[in-house]
Amino acid sequence: MTTAIHCTPEKTVNLPLTYSVADTAVHASAEEERDYWQWREKEALKGPVEIDVYRFHDALGLMYPMNWATSENGECESFMLAEMYCGRVTDIYARIGARYFRLRDYSHLQHAQIMARVKEEFYQGRK
Repeated sequence: MTTAIHCTPEKTVNLPLTYSVADTAVHASAEEERDYWQWREKEALKGPVEIDVYRFHDALGLMYPMNWATSENGECESFMLAEMYCGRVTDIYARIGARYFRLRDYSHLQHAQIMARVKEEFYQGRK
């Protein structure tokens, strides 16, 4: 049994679902497998949503935070969960003042990029 995964409009990846990746019956090329995992990462991305202070602190206490950063004046902070959701994608938490946010994005994002994404979504047009 195989399944077709549509990675892009012009590319479809057929990966067997009944076999282990270690099984010799898998005939997916390296390019097809790479495309599949890149598609999975892209599908895992989620924009920022506002959360309450309790969810923020629960996540902070869940495991040692990765890339924990604050602004110089302490007005903003962000951190990531050390466990990846899919590939290089993880859950990211941010605070701006007394507002808290969660997004799912790539673990290589810097604090300034995280703040820009949240502000773009929630503070657009406000000064």
